[in-house]
Amino acid sequence: MLNWGIIGTGRIAGTFIRALLAGSSGRPLIVLGRDPERTRRFAAEHHVPESTVNLRTLLLDPRIDAVYVATPHVSHAELSIAALKMGKPVLCEKPMALASADVESVLETSHKCGKLFLEGYMYRWHPQTAKLVELLRAGVVGEINMIESAFGFAAKYNPADRLFDPALGGGAIRDIGGYPLSMAMLVAGAALGREPGAPERFLAGGVTAPGNIDRSSCAIAVWGGRIVAQLSCSLGATLDAALRIHGSQGRIVVPDPWVCNRTEPETGLIRIERDSGCEEILIPADRTSFGYEADGFARLLQSGAREAVSAPFRIAESRALNRLLDEWFQAVTAK
Repeated sequence: MLNWGIIGTGRIAGTFIRALLAGSSGRPLIVLGRDPERTRRFAAEHHVPESTVNLRTLLLDPRIDAVYVATPHVSHAELSIAALKMGKPVLCEKPMALASADVESVLETSHKCGKLFLEGYMYRWHPQTAKLVELLRAGVVGEINMIESAFGFAAKYNPADRLFDPALGGGAIRDIGGYPLSMAMLVAGAALGREPGAPERFLAGGVTAPGNIDRSSCAIAVWGGRIVAQLSCSLGATLDAALRIHGSQGRIVVPDPWVCNRTEPETGLIRIERDSGCEEILIPADRTSFGYEADGFARLLQSGAREAVSAPFRIAESRALNRLLDEWFQAVTAK
């Protein structure tokens, strides 16, 4: 069983801790925050034995087997690099960094130190996603031509909220744009019989909120000269999150592609729609997506993996995805 050091005291940190406590692959041992009293309170509420506000205290603790980074986006790269240099494997919430140079710094540090680093896209670990890839590779709706993928919610504008604070890496693209983009990369790769990767063409545009924060935007991506993806993300509207994959013989619909229930296991559902009728496939789940992610990370460590070459979300994809997210962000916010 892994002993985890949790960096961050927000909602996602709490979600990951609940997933650990519900499973058997790891346990939260120490939580790190900025404010001593808040951190102690968070630890007590989430049944974490110890708390600290000193990063070195956590990273130098020989009991800690792995670190989970769940702070605001702007500090992800710095904290991941610090943990890796101290010999700690890292699972870092997305996005792993806000600039391409920082992405490379994290990945180079992981390789140089020989310590596992993984970017946290929890939906990739859910059995629903594995089933989707299986169906695409089997060609159940023929040749794939179009992908529709979106993630958006209506957030009230508040310049003090991290979502709208440029200094904290705010904006829809950096917070949730990675979901539709990473899904399109996965679907296109599976449909073309190759690993997920960057499209040959990528065009983007959108609108900004005060402070030049991207609020709502869309992008078009093209793979293999035939697969077109329509991607959307928004902090100003709750978007229809259903994934739609259109093929020459029908379409695949995934009503809840992100399976992001934070407290309970979420049964997957995939619909295959053809002119002859609709087939529904239920995919049982016995833990949350975060639980599958935590258990998968533990298995990788136990196998001796130093790089995520066999994970559902790999280093090469992290590199390509974050480069595209930066391109998307610059296209919308450049003046």
